[in-house]
Amino acid sequence: MTQVEIVNIALARLGESPIQSLNEGTVPANMAKVFYDPARRATLRDFNWNFSLTTARLAKLVETPVDFRCAFSLPADCLKAIRLRREGAPDFSDPSGIRFAVRGGLLCTDEEAAFLEYVADVDDPARFDDKFVEAFSYKLASELAMPVKGSSELMANYMNVYSAKISQAAALTAGESCAAPSDNPYVEARVYGDR
Repeated sequence: MTQVEIVNIALARLGESPIQSLNEGTVPANMAKVFYDPARRATLRDFNWNFSLTTARLAKLVETPVDFRCAFSLPADCLKAIRLRREGAPDFSDPSGIRFAVRGGLLCTDEEAAFLEYVADVDDPARFDDKFVEAFSYKLASELAMPVKGSSELMANYMNVYSAKISQAAALTAGESCAAPSDNPYVEARVYGDR
């Protein structure tokens, strides 16, 4: 999958002819150049796509925010902070969660060490999964509807389809992970006892 292929899927949804290059100088190509990256980043932020999730230990800063004990630099490719893990915890399954806030490119928390799970700014189309490409192409079609077709109706229709695609992705992804089994033998007996 390439940028041009994704743009052509969006243009096909609008009933437009395909482009050969984003630099060919046509109105669809010029508008696609304008909207491609903002629509891609918005689609990444609107759902925690598995291919875009990553984890990093954050660098602690000297400055301290007013209402938290510590501040950390966010990774340059961070589009959305999802959750923190305590130092020494094996994973992100702590049910209590860790209080944090993202402000001005910094992550603020009361933790002394910050291990962040976040949505990364993935721009390589070869890494996109099929469901992302489908949703992204509808998002891009909605953005191109006014400048290419002059149609606010198409714009609204494709935004509705995009919202539905994000909801479908959430439903599909819900079954792609498994929580660690409980340490409570009574819970395990109820869950696994009938097998």
